[in-house]
Amino acid sequence: MTAFDWEALSRRLEAAGAALAALDRADPAAQERLLAERAAALAARAAAPADRLPDGMEVLAFRCGGERYAFDNAWVTRVLPLLPLTVLPGVPAHVAGIAMWEGEVLAIVDLRVLLALPLSELAEPGALIVLAGEDNRFAVLADAIDGTRRFAAADMGHSLPMLADPDASYLLGVAPDRTALLDARRLLADTTLVVNADH
Repeated sequence: MTAFDWEALSRRLEAAGAALAALDRADPAAQERLLAERAAALAARAAAPADRLPDGMEVLAFRCGGERYAFDNAWVTRVLPLLPLTVLPGVPAHVAGIAMWEGEVLAIVDLRVLLALPLSELAEPGALIVLAGEDNRFAVLADAIDGTRRFAAADMGHSLPMLADPDASYLLGVAPDRTALLDARRLLADTTLVVNADH
């Protein structure tokens, strides 16, 4: 298995940040327009039926609990090394805790618990995948990051024995290599994954 190139990812993120900063200096309203366009694109995606996959979807593939999973890149804002977690009492079992990232408190979701993966397949998480929608942002634990890939809708089936109940899961489809595409939109809309000061 090829190690994930954290340095290349960091360089890409820094370049994107520099480009945004230059755009903001050139035209103060340009960044606001760009953010509005991204918000509109996210809203349009959220309104689309969850079971329809566009051809050529870009995804971030990762490993969790002995299985391969992926999220549509449109919902992934950052990949981070594992941060120190603070466990909170009284939250659902699939909320592993919270972590501080750039001055923000992030809820950390353990997909191994949420997807009811067999305990014998648990591995030590090594990364966080930050997902964001219009009204919610949190990170999910990942054992390892496999990188970006392209999924075609025609290649996606619906059979993954490792999931306890695929019909009631966050599963959108399964690629021929058994990488399961998870529904980040549905995860972000799940109120049990929201951790705030009132709960």
